[in-house]
Order: sequence, then structure tokens, then C-alpha cells
Amino acid sequence: MAEGKSKGRVGDCGIQLVVEPRVCLHDTPTSIMVKGLQPQALVTLTLTTHNDASQKFLSYAHYVSDDSGTVEVERSEAVGGSYTGVFPAGLLLSLKEFPHNYTRLQKEDPTTPWLMTLAVHEGHLTLEQSAISEGLTDALLERHIMTPGVRREPVVHERVRGNIFFPAGPGPYPAVIDIFGGFGGLKEYRASMLASKGFACLAIAYFNYGDLPKVLETLDLEYFEEAVEYILQQPGVIPDRCGIISSSKGANPGLGMGIYLPKVTAVVSIGGKLIGDTPLTFRGQQLWKTLKLDHSYYHIGEHNIVTLKESAVKNLYTHDHPGLPPCENAPDDTHFLLIAGDDDRCLTKLEIEAMMHRMKLHGRERQCQAVIYNGAGHIIEPPYNTHPDYSIYNMGFTKIIMKWGGTPWGTCKAQEDNWYNMKKFLEMHVRDRSAWYQQYLERTRAEKP
Repeated sequence: MAEGKSKGRVGDCGIQLVVEPRVCLHDTPTSIMVKGLQPQALVTLTLTTHNDASQKFLSYAHYVSDDSGTVEVERSEAVGGSYTGVFPAGLLLSLKEFPHNYTRLQKEDPTTPWLMTLAVHEGHLTLEQSAISEGLTDALLERHIMTPGVRREPVVHERVRGNIFFPAGPGPYPAVIDIFGGFGGLKEYRASMLASKGFACLAIAYFNYGDLPKVLETLDLEYFEEAVEYILQQPGVIPDRCGIISSSKGANPGLGMGIYLPKVTAVVSIGGKLIGDTPLTFRGQQLWKTLKLDHSYYHIGEHNIVTLKESAVKNLYTHDHPGLPPCENAPDDTHFLLIAGDDDRCLTKLEIEAMMHRMKLHGRERQCQAVIYNGAGHIIEPPYNTHPDYSIYNMGFTKIIMKWGGTPWGTCKAQEDNWYNMKKFLEMHVRDRSAWYQQYLERTRAEKP
């Protein structure tokens, strides 16, 4: 249990800021309590951190202490600030860049923890006041992206570029490839957190990274096939099955891997754009049509924030659209988990509905599961990552401010539920149904005295 040191005021009482745990993996909930206040005292709690580019992010919430002079964030109601109501993870989910420049908070270096300062301030302060207030007491939180013992190794294999993460211990581990979306580059935090939960996970880039193309003109499924073969050849990895986690733009090649690569037996799509805007080829042939939306499909609102018009696209996303991947042609042992938020402003739930209709028409609905989360938007991260309602998005020819949707509370619930369900889905279809792994268990049992 960690306690902050009081700096005085509020009746010169001994104020205690109790945080449990102070040091933890980032998907762990944190309990926060302030003790030693005067009864019915007005206080502001703030959480401050910086991204790896040293940009500042801040959240704040107003509380009123109870009759014993205590604020317990798990049970006390916030009456103002970044959120209201009882929201134990509200300070984490509500972090925004300060001053506001629409930057999305992501961890670029998974080998270092998030360092966050939790502070208590006298009175109900504005965001600007809380940013410069010294505070009554504070505590430093360390939220780690990797557990001790996880190994991170760079991957430069044939054309494949990325980093691979291995759990602590000898294995065998189920294999997962992590593919992010249209931001490009290499994102490693989800892969490192999965490795902390027992998966060998390869985070791959496919454009705008190293010697890869800066801008995508086509996607080659053989590139992703090379990544599958690479991870399945690694020591300690279950060699006959591979899972895929894909987000947004990465979902189109992710589904292609499930359809055309027999060793890929589980595909998770999170906010996936199932109908892609970039041609996907395999063995020299384009696999399906693309769909590029021009400016008429978008709405530019207040502060130049861009959203997709539902009225313009709802009749496009149909089960027979030539750009919808034919998941009904996947092997019988391949399963798909399609995740979206009901407030996703990229409207991926419409594409999921089209896919589910298509699978049902072909009698393959048992291979495809859909989960639509209330109050969540396009971006559903591992637990307790901040909720980005909107952020700068590079469309290649220009940068825009894209509305992603969702609420902090709905996003938090979706993160927690999806993180658990996704891990169980991958364990079942990559590890537990592996013939190699079952033989390994039998040998292990037979060798025991």
C-alpha cells in the first residue's frame, strides 16, 4: 500500500493519499482513497502523465469528502471535472493532452512504465487551475506494460518487420500476431501485455516503418504469411496454430489470413474495417474489391472534427458487397471474433452486421461471433488505456481530426470485458484445440512419476 505525503492545509490535518497497488501491470485496477480531510471538504483529484514524446496529459475530478473526511474513489461520486458519478477508473480513462492538441495517448516504448502523478488539491478547481496547483499531497504510480521476465526481440526476417515478445518461462506458448490500423508504424503495447499473459506475440508493422513503404498502395498477403511462418518456428511456441488480433485497417488483411492461411485458426477484429480501401493480393491475384469513400461520405462538424455519415454508407455495407471478405470460405477449424462499439463513428458495426448475415446465409455462423459494446467507440484498447473521443489521423494526403466515438465509462467496460473474452477465445482456438499441444500434455502427464 502506497501513501502520499501531506503538504498541509485543509485544517492542517494529516492528509493521506492511499493507492493500492501503486506499482502494477497496466490492466490492473487501482484503488484510490483520500483520508484525513475535514467532513464535507471540497477537493479535486488530478492524474498527470506524459507520453514518450514528453507531451503532458491530465485528468481531474471534483469530490466531496464524507462525514469521516474520506474520499473513496471506488464508492464516492465525482460531482464535476473530467467525468461525474462513481467511476473507479475515471482518472485513467479521461486523460487528455493539456493544452489540448488532439493527440492520442499511446505507449510507444513498452519496456518502460507509465509514470503517473496522482494529486489531491483543495477546492473544486478548473482544469487550468489544477494544472498549475501544487496540491496538498501526491503519489507516483508506475503502470507497467511488461511483466518481469518478458523478452522483447527485434524481428527483421525476410520482409517482416516488428518486435516479438515471449512470456517468462519455458513455454509452450500460443502464438499471436498483432496488427494495428491506418496510423502505420509499429505499436507494441498490446503485444507486450499479451506476452505478460502467456502468449508469444509478434507485433508487426506493414507500412510507414523502417524500410517498409511510407504509404500503402497494395497489401500483399504473402508478407503476413511470412510472419505466421516466422512465429511458429520460434522455440517454445506451439507450432501448428496461430491467432491474429487486428484493429481498424488491419482487419482486412487479418480476415484474409484466416481465410487463406490454414495455420491461422483464430482472428480477432477490434473496430475492424472489414471492407478495405487498399487492394489485398495473394499469389499475384487481388482477393476482393476495395471501397474508397470520397469527401461526400464525411461530415465536418464543430472544431473541424470529421465523422462518417451513417445515412451515406448504411446501404453500402451489405452481405453481398464485393469487398466483404468471404469468411464462409475459411477452413472449418478457423473462428472469427468481431468486436465493435455501438457508438463507433467509423460505423464498423454495420460491416459486422453484414458479415454475420453473410455467414448465416452460408450456414457458417458458428464460426463467427460478434460483440457490440454499448457506449464504446471505434477504439477499444486493453484495460485502463485512455478513451480517445477524437484525435489527429493521417489520411496520407492530409491530416484530419477524426471522431472515434464512445464514452469513457462505456469504453472502460468494453476494455475490461473484451480483454478477458479475447484471451479466452485465443486460448481455446490456438492453444487448447492444438493437436500438438494436446500431445504435449499427454507426454507431460505420462512422464510424471
